[in-house]
Amino acid sequence: MDGIDTQLIGNLILPPAGPLLLGITGLLLWWSSFGRKLVVFALLLQLLLSLPFTAELLFNHLQHYPPLSRQQLTDSQAAAIVVLGAGRYREAPEYASDTASMRHLSRLRYAARIARQTGLPVIPSGGKPDGEGIAEAIIAEQVLNRDFGIPVQHLDKRSKNTWENARYVARLLDSLNMDRVILVTDAAHMPRAIYALQRHGVDAIAAPTNFEYHQSAERPLHERLTPSASAVMNISFGLHELLGRFWYSLLNR
Repeated sequence: MDGIDTQLIGNLILPPAGPLLLGITGLLLWWSSFGRKLVVFALLLQLLLSLPFTAELLFNHLQHYPPLSRQQLTDSQAAAIVVLGAGRYREAPEYASDTASMRHLSRLRYAARIARQTGLPVIPSGGKPDGEGIAEAIIAEQVLNRDFGIPVQHLDKRSKNTWENARYVARLLDSLNMDRVILVTDAAHMPRAIYALQRHGVDAIAAPTNFEYHQSAERPLHERLTPSASAVMNISFGLHELLGRFWYSLLNR
């Protein structure tokens, strides 16, 4: 779910804002049985959306692209590695400027690893989603070059969301006469990113990273059923992906 308006809508729907707004609405209607039921529903919904167990189920559904194997990497016949942006660490005091967020840095680290294994060029993609600061692709270029020793020759610094990532990357690849790429992004984000690239005519091989809850079966049951802040954040991210895929399906009918 991308863009300024859709981002706002998503923020209002997703936890914790969504259940909170439902609860406030119920309190305003407390005089009616519907209002009281709405408050109870909002509380139960917030509880459900704060459980690691719920996050596990959601991410098991989203993360259906497996890790890229060494054999797949060898046989890929890809011409480049495309790595998508994932936000910025704003005005980082220790760097005296914007730098990559933790999620973005994890993607860049994996892209650098693949680049060292294959010798393929890395193409970062990401602009300024909020219209401010340094483009995510510029930050990615700096991190890849300074921290991982990977030079960057081409990048997309215009895209503001996943759909635009696909659009501008497709144009760039066409100008470079490249047909197939290895795509690096979060495992949960991969289905939406692959769909967007395919809709723009790009043949992409999934190289997912940042797998969540991949060892959930080893966690004690009481931990999986205990509400946690990290579960709320992950569930919000996962539901964002589901909403984004639904939005893309509407755009492409």
